[in-house]
Amino acid sequence: MVPVRLDDDLLKLVDELVRLGVYSSRSEALRGLIRIGARYVRQIQIVAEAVNKLFELEKEEGIYLLDLKVLLGNCWLSGRGSRS
Repeated sequence: MVPVRLDDDLLKLVDELVRLGVYSSRSEALRGLIRIGARYVRQIQIVAEAVNKLFELEKEEGIYLLDLKVLLGNCWLSGRGSRS
């Protein structure tokens, strides 16, 4: 068991899911929402690991395999550290 404090808005959301019958209890709702969040975080981890591998390959090979500034747009990456 892990005690948790939730802000009022989040608790209202959990209660609404229970009221609508999506989950049968607050505990079940929180377990389900945590599972969904964990899957999402895992997907982000996979993408981050792949990007890091690309950067490692670029460094080893001395060439850019992927230009994120072109792919994602210069505005998105402005002010975010260098790739060297």
